[in-house]
Amino acid sequence: MAWFGGELSRGPSRSAWLTARARNAVGRPLFIAIVGGGIFIAALVALILAPQQIRGGAKVQTGPVGPRPDTSVYSTALSEAQRRLTSAEASLAKARLAPPTPHVQEPIIPPAILAQRDSLSNAVGDLDALLTRVEGAPVTASYRALGESPQMASNPRIRVLLDSLSEVEREREGFGTTGGADPVYLALTSRATEIGRAIQSIAQDRRDAIRGQIASLNVPAQRANVVQTTIIDTASWVAERDSARSMLGQATVALGEARAKATDYDREIERARRAATTGTPPAALLGAALMIGIAVGFGVAFVGELRHPRISDAHEAERFTGVRVLATVRPRPRDPDRMRRASDRLAPPYFDPAAAPYQLTYLHLARTGASRLVLTVVSDNPNISAVVAMNVAAIAADEARSTILIDTGAKTASIAAALRCHAEPGLADIIQHRIDWSEVTTQTMIGRDRVIDVIPSGISPSGLAADAITDLFRQEGARLARHYEAIVVVADLATGAAGLPGALPVPDTVICARAGHTRLAELEAAIDAVKRGGGVSSGIVLWDAAPPVLPTPEHIARAPRPLQTAEMRTLTTNR
Repeated sequence: MAWFGGELSRGPSRSAWLTARARNAVGRPLFIAIVGGGIFIAALVALILAPQQIRGGAKVQTGPVGPRPDTSVYSTALSEAQRRLTSAEASLAKARLAPPTPHVQEPIIPPAILAQRDSLSNAVGDLDALLTRVEGAPVTASYRALGESPQMASNPRIRVLLDSLSEVEREREGFGTTGGADPVYLALTSRATEIGRAIQSIAQDRRDAIRGQIASLNVPAQRANVVQTTIIDTASWVAERDSARSMLGQATVALGEARAKATDYDREIERARRAATTGTPPAALLGAALMIGIAVGFGVAFVGELRHPRISDAHEAERFTGVRVLATVRPRPRDPDRMRRASDRLAPPYFDPAAAPYQLTYLHLARTGASRLVLTVVSDNPNISAVVAMNVAAIAADEARSTILIDTGAKTASIAAALRCHAEPGLADIIQHRIDWSEVTTQTMIGRDRVIDVIPSGISPSGLAADAITDLFRQEGARLARHYEAIVVVADLATGAAGLPGALPVPDTVICARAGHTRLAELEAAIDAVKRGGGVSSGIVLWDAAPPVLPTPEHIARAPRPLQTAEMRTLTTNR
């Protein structure tokens, strides 16, 4: 996979990589508990059933902590310190008799030029920061901040462009927040972008000009002069002699301390022999077995993570795959203000279109000026892909787009489980030519005054053939695009690799992955499979929470239809 440019082009450091692997290993407590439990039992049995003689002998050997201090190392260090002191004194005497050597004075740059160069460097830094902001967020506020910077404000052309930008903003504000589909609003937006690009171009020329000035100031104003000095510098040799004397004193003290520790060690050995017959407390055996179990369990999880690394965070997924992470879904509490309405209280548990991750995902996918939003959500966990697709479709409907949500997973019926609606009849019945599209399409309430069309998957224990699903959408994709402004299709990895995204009018595909569980190699293989199937990887949605728990197809088949409840019937009638 290709790497992103800029900062992402550099791989992570070794410490960051190991930290991410350890964090993923710690995030698998069940695996660590299973492995550690087995090791704990084995270690406890071994410690209890070991012969008393072996345990006693181990106590004799391991009474003192660590090996016996080795005094030979300190004796060698003392001899080396004496040799170094002798050599330093001889070198000092020789340096005092040596002839003087010439000294070359380095070129000097006047302080005024240094100050001017620093000021120009600061100006270049400010312009780089503003230009980086414009490239990352090409909006009107970024262009205005660039044009009003101290380095650009004095430019007459910039002032004219800023006035034009303000005029375009005032005209565009007259359309309010719902003018995204108006041609005049789009023309004003395009004009604002052109003005911003002109400001950006002038700023880049100004930055290059300042860099040229800095390059011209780097030439020193005074030439180097060669001066013959008559002073002999013996400070380094004196420092070497003093250092050697200090090392000699430290080696002498260390040798004395090592000999004292060796004497104490011998006393501890004798004391351990006398205490060899003392039995080991049961609490110590339990604690030792528990620590061994935890250490081995974590070690096995860590080694497995090193061999097959899993996604740690969004930055690691982007660096490894080269595909942008659109959003990271984390658990968040429900807004208490939203629970006052009956429609919010009756909404499915994972229905939260106001959450920032789903909003970011929709904003990345709904390009400026795009009249159709066709999206395929692919994941190895059907519940995660269903929740993401459900909330993105709800946001599209809230943006006044006619929206349809289609489920292709007849084995799990995840969309029906997420929306609490019937799974049959569905897409499986269409493929088997038992029913028509219009007869399986149902409407589901999204909030108080919005609805989306839903085509459930139907129920098939063995699932649907990926080729049959692809052929069906290749025939009906154009017709769906004529009737709906937003089409969201939920599929598994096999269906996405079989060419389903390529069969749709727009091959945009979002791949859902789970932090700490999805392997990096599997994510990269999924992205490559989608590309081979004709899809375009628009981004990754990273699920950093417990996986959604949705009803099974059998439970959905037995449950009453939510739209037949009294509360939902009242909402539907009043709509």
